[in-house]
This record gives sequence, C-alpha cells and structure tokens, in this order.
Amino acid sequence: MSKTKTTARATVKPTKAAKPAAKPAPKRPTKKAPKLSYTETLTVQGVSIPFVSAIITPRIERPMRAGRYEGGEVMATRDMVRAGDRVLELGGGVGLVSTVAAQVPGVEKVVTIEANPDLLPLIRETHRINGVENVELRNGVVVREGAGPVEFYLRPDFWASSMEPESRPYDRVVSLYPWPLADLIAELHPTVISADIEGGEIEVFDGVALDGVRVIIIELHPAVYGKAGEQRILDHLASLGFNPDERYLAGSVWVLSREIAKPAVVAPVGQRGLSDPAHDTAEPRFAIATCMKNEGPFILEWLAYHRAIGVQDFVVFTNDCTDGSDRLLDRLDEMGVVTHLPNPAVVAGSTFFQPLAMKYAVQMPVIRRADYFIQTDVDEFITIRAGKGHLRDLLKAAGPFHVLSVSEVNFNSAGQWDFADTWITETFREHETFAPGHWQARRGVKSIIHGIDNFATWPVHRPGAIAGLEDRYVWLDGSGRQVPAEFITKHENGIDRRGRYELVQLDHHPIRSVQSYLMKFDRGDVVTPKRNVDHHYFRRRSIGGQSENHIARILPQARAEWAALMRDGKVADLHRQTVAAHEARIAEIETRPELAELREWIRATYFPGRAAE
Repeated sequence: MSKTKTTARATVKPTKAAKPAAKPAPKRPTKKAPKLSYTETLTVQGVSIPFVSAIITPRIERPMRAGRYEGGEVMATRDMVRAGDRVLELGGGVGLVSTVAAQVPGVEKVVTIEANPDLLPLIRETHRINGVENVELRNGVVVREGAGPVEFYLRPDFWASSMEPESRPYDRVVSLYPWPLADLIAELHPTVISADIEGGEIEVFDGVALDGVRVIIIELHPAVYGKAGEQRILDHLASLGFNPDERYLAGSVWVLSREIAKPAVVAPVGQRGLSDPAHDTAEPRFAIATCMKNEGPFILEWLAYHRAIGVQDFVVFTNDCTDGSDRLLDRLDEMGVVTHLPNPAVVAGSTFFQPLAMKYAVQMPVIRRADYFIQTDVDEFITIRAGKGHLRDLLKAAGPFHVLSVSEVNFNSAGQWDFADTWITETFREHETFAPGHWQARRGVKSIIHGIDNFATWPVHRPGAIAGLEDRYVWLDGSGRQVPAEFITKHENGIDRRGRYELVQLDHHPIRSVQSYLMKFDRGDVVTPKRNVDHHYFRRRSIGGQSENHIARILPQARAEWAALMRDGKVADLHRQTVAAHEARIAEIETRPELAELREWIRATYFPGRAAE
C-alpha cells in the first residue's frame, strides 16, 4: 500500500466570483473536477500511468503513447538522483517524475508541490500502482514570497493551467496556499530540485539562496518569457554555482549542478576571430557524428571503411530502432568502437532528429577534442582521390582550410531488386555523371570542419559562418579551390558540382536495392519524418551512365577492419540478427497495399523485364 501523504490547501471558488481581469479571456462553462475512473494504464518511460481521459487529453496522450512524454526530466532524474537525496518537485503533473525519483534506491524523500487539485488523485494513483512510497504530496503554488491565497486558473489541458487568467479560456478558479521556495528549502533541506511549472520559474528562483541544493533539473519556457528571460534564470543560477551539464544541452530541459566546473569563458561568436586554418598536427584526429534508424545490415561496412581511411571516433545517435541496430551499436560501444546514444530529439519530444543530434554532438568532448569533425550518413562514403585514399592524403593535397565541403555523387540500384547481405561499396558501382548539364549540376555537400569554434552553427550539410567574418574563411570544395562567396553567405546546402571532384567525392547510396529502398520508404527519413521518400526521390537518384572505382583501392583495408569487428562473436551474431530482421520486414512490407503502386512503378520503369507481381 502506498504511503503517499497529501497536504491539500485549496478552496474551489465559482468562476463568477473570481476577481475579473482588466481584459478577461472568454470563459467556459463551470465544470466539476473529473472523477478518477480508468480502465487502461499507459507505460511511459517505464512507469504505469492511469489513463484518465478527462485529464490526459489528446495533446498529452499522444506523446505518452509514443514514450516521449517528459523524457528529458525522466532521464535526468534517473541520471542525477542518488541514494540519500531529498527531492523537491515543483509541479507534479501526472506523478511520473516523482515516481521515478522515489524509485531510485536509497533516496531519502520526495516532496511534490502541485497546484492543480484535479491532479492530486491521479498522482496518488500513479504512486500506488507503481508501489511508490516516501512521497509527500502538497497542494499549492510555489512562489518567491507571499502569505496570502493565490488564485489559480484551471484549464482543460492541465499543463495550461496557471496563475494568469488572460492567455486562454479557463474552466474554474481555485484559491491556493502559497509555498515560498525559501521556506520549503529551510523546512525540507532538498538536495535536488525538479521544476516544471510552465513559466513560473522566471520569478520563483529570484533571490533564493538554494542552500544545500546540489542539482536542479528544470524545464525552461522561453516561449513564455523570451530568450532574455531564459538567460536571466540561467545567469542567476550560475551566480549560485549551478553550471550546465553538457549532456542535456538539447531541448528545453536543463540540468544544472554545483558539482560541475564553471565552463571556460568564451567570447560571443560575433566577437571571435578565426583560428589558423593550417593542419597543425602530424597525426590529426577525425570524428564523425551520424544518426541512424534501422540501418543494422549496413553499419559494419560503413564503420570499417571510414576506420580504414583514418577516422578514429564515431558518435552514433539512434531512435525507434526495431531491427536490432541499437543492440549492435551498444555492443560496439562496449568495445570502444563507437559512442552510441539515444537521439536527443526523442528526449526533447521533437521529431527533428538530425538537427538536434548535431547541436548536441558539437558539445561532446569526443567531438571537441578532434581536429576535424564530419557529419555524414550511413549511406555515404568519403572517397578520397588524392594520394593513397587516406584522409591524411586529402589534407596534404588540399592545404590549410577551415572547412572543406565535399560534393555528393548519387549511385543507383545497379539493377538489384533483392536485398542481400553484401557490401554496398562492392555491389553498387553505377552512378551519375561527374559532368552534368546545367539542370543536373547542383548536388548537396557534406563538410569536413576544422575547428568547431570557428563557426556559429553546425547544420547537417555545412557549418554556419560567423556574421561579419564570412570573407575570412578558407572554405574549399572537393577540388581544393575556394568556394564562391555566396555559398558561404547564403548558407547554401548544395553547390554546382562540375569540376569539384578532383581530390574527394562523397559516394551516396540512397537507393541500394529496390527492396532496401522500400524499407527506406517504410522507415521514413532520419532528418525529419516529413521528408517525402517516393517516386520523385527514386527518379532523381537513379541516374546512371558511369561506373568508376576510386574507392576500390581502400576496400582491402576496409575488409580487414570489418573482419576484425566480426571476430567478436556478439558483433557477428547481432549483425546476422539485423539482416534477418530486414529480410522479415521486407517480406512484410511487400504485401502492403500502400506500397503496391510505388513498387509497380519502379518495376515498370526500371525493371521492365521483371514479371509483375
């Protein structure tokens, strides 16, 4: 039986008796508090949540069912709370975070302050069905200071309820007991504070000393108080010794700790100069960051090849894998071959997987200590024509640079319909011409970056130049020539590729076999889920006519790297499992009606000799 204790100090007042605002929002009819009745529980971040439809409205239900709800707070709580901690939670929601905190072995106590009285029964029930004890639940509003009752406006979406009446219609008004934060700290002596109070944090922390607090897990809401307000909160907490944990720099959830050293002072990007573009080390370190989803059969070849050309460090972000890619990468992480992390977009509740992952990657020590940083995908291979095909040969041939943007070359399906566990770089050798006409000349780039702090932003294709310094960059193309100024200033992701392949090219295999392409159509794009992978995508990337083999001279070294990885029995077994998962998924999706038209179009257009299915 749960031992959750509740302290409630709320008086429900009729809406008509509420003190009117100067310009009140239109009011909804007065409603009674929803009854706690449910027949289903949702599993959210490993915690059972009663699905009370009157409280968990569709806007909250969707991320709950997808496993994304409060992902940042939950991950941070599990990472940061430890035995002996006393946790003070400001804003209880549905009881998810307090449950996670109370489940940490040895945690001394959890106290949750929740303003919405309708949520108290739900929080208690969440605690009960998860076997949670030692949580004290209090009803009221956390404030900086004050003694009188506070009016709180309840709205259909519980997360939208607040102390202000004007932003949107409300159902009811309750008068709540105020809990000054300084008084709570003096009474409870918390070591960890978790705060998600929908914008109220802009005032609550001002002037509070936070004595004894070790860690603050806080969701900021710049949409409420702007970036200046966000910075005001961070600056105040920094003045008290709370510095950001770099693992949580993507998304709205911040983890601030007094156990983290104050970061070095870095001048704003507009005030920085550029570092010397010269290659200042005989043994340069290269790091790649990439995103993957259900790419299991292709991972080892891609890793082996890039290890063979000189890449030492790999950071791989994954999301929603169902083919065993994540398990294979976990094993490679255990072996020290890669750093494997969940995509921070999942934690942030976002679907911009690649942009958020790259924003996170450039803060990681493994990336920052590298001399050169590259973002590339598992269907892309950096093929170096210079020297013997090693990245060191490219540096020698190109000379000093801040960034070198490599133009892609699209390789088609090479007449392969069926998926097979073969090497992409050996099987698919037919590609588009290097000297196209004007209308086919533009192709995307991926970039080799020298000095992360030389740039203001780090999008997927190329970094963003620091404003005012655009004309000072040594920014080369794949032939070692300076790119046009407008490519730098307009932040373009592609360039006229004619004459830009003399030193290096990016072999891009977006199709592979037709069955692999249908898998890609089924999986969706790793950049964002809205990108259309369809007829037009296939047609643009199925241009052939040439077959060169600059990559072939590196493949024996890549094969040796691959064999070394496969000598680990777990890696070999996990690779075979991903292949089997792909074969099973292909058999399933080929029977799906929504893919029948696309499959038949590909057959009739590119495989006319293949019998219709």
